[in-house]
Amino acid sequence: MTESIKGPAAGPKMSDGWYVSDEPLPVHPLERLVYYARLAPSSHNRQPWKFVVGESEIDLFADVDKWLRVADRDRREMFISLGCAIESIRIAADYAGYGTAVRHFPVMNNESLVARITVNRNGPKRDDAVGHLLRYMTLRHTSHRMFEPARPVSEVDRKSLYNAFQIGEVALQLTSDPGVFSSLAQLETRADAQLFADPEYRLEISGWLSRDLFGASWLLSKLGQLAIEHLPMGNRVGQSDAARLSSAPLVGILSTKGDRRVDELQTGEAYLRVALVAERYDLRIQPVSQMVEVPEARAEAARLCGVGDRVLQHMFRIGHAQPDAVRTDREPLASLIVRAEARS
Repeated sequence: MTESIKGPAAGPKMSDGWYVSDEPLPVHPLERLVYYARLAPSSHNRQPWKFVVGESEIDLFADVDKWLRVADRDRREMFISLGCAIESIRIAADYAGYGTAVRHFPVMNNESLVARITVNRNGPKRDDAVGHLLRYMTLRHTSHRMFEPARPVSEVDRKSLYNAFQIGEVALQLTSDPGVFSSLAQLETRADAQLFADPEYRLEISGWLSRDLFGASWLLSKLGQLAIEHLPMGNRVGQSDAARLSSAPLVGILSTKGDRRVDELQTGEAYLRVALVAERYDLRIQPVSQMVEVPEARAEAARLCGVGDRVLQHMFRIGHAQPDAVRTDREPLASLIVRAEARS
C-alpha cells in the first residue's frame, strides 16, 4: 500500500494503517469505507448523502433536504456529487483489498436509493483498482484561489489526468485554448448575472453561507448572507468567477453520450478520480458551476468546448496554486450512517 509519490510534501496522518482526516477512524470495516465517502467533493459542499451500512453492502441514499432546488433544478449536480461518494467508497475498498460491485438505482422508479455497493472482504479487487489514490482523499480540497497562469500543466500531468479513469461512457476533454477561455469567461459572467438576478437564487445561496460551509467566521458569514440577500452582486461575483477561470491554464470537461441519471452518477465517479490524480500531482481543481446551472449557458459552453452531440455534464478549472488555508467542514460521520440492524 505504499508507492513513490510526486506531490505535496506534507503527507496525511495515519491510524491503523489508514489515512485519517478530522475524525477518528471507525472500527467497523464498512463504516471505514463510508468515512472516506463523507470526504468526497459535492456541489456547493452540500454533502447530499446518507448511508445504510450492512454486513456486506452499503446503500447510498440521496438526502433531498440538501437539494438546491433553484440552483440545481434538474438535480444533475446532486447526482454527480453522489457519484463522487460511490467512487470514494470503492477506492477505500480497493485500498483494503476488498472486492466491490455497484448497482445504480437498485429499486425501480426509486431515485432516493441511489446505489447499492456490495462489498466482498475476501476480494478480489476490481480490475481497475486504484487504492493508491486513497492517500489523496484526506488531502484533496476544492481550490478557490487564483491560479498561476504562467505555470502550465505539463504534458505528463495531462496524460495522467486522461488516464485517471475508464468509467461508463464518460469522456474527458482538456482545453488550454485562450480564445475558448475568453469566451467561457464572458459566458460565466453572464450566467452569474442571470442567476443573481433571481431573488430565489440569492435567498438560497445566502442559506449556504448561514451554515458557514465556506470556513468563514460566524460574523463574516452573516454579513455575506445579508449582502447576497439584499445587494446587487451578480456583476461583482461574475467578474470574480471569470477572473479565476481566466487564471487557469487548463479547463476540463466531462461529457456523456446520454443524459440519464446513471450518466450523472458515473460523471461523479470519474470526476472524483480526476480530482485525486490532480492532487497527486500537486494540481488544484475547482468546478465551474454557475455556467452549467443556466441551461442556455450550458449549451453554449458545450458548443465552445467542441462537445458535439455529447452531453456536457461537468466543468472544472485546473492549475497550480497554493492550497487554501481553510478547508470546508464535513458533516459528522455519525449523522450520515444508519446501521442496517438499527433500521429494521
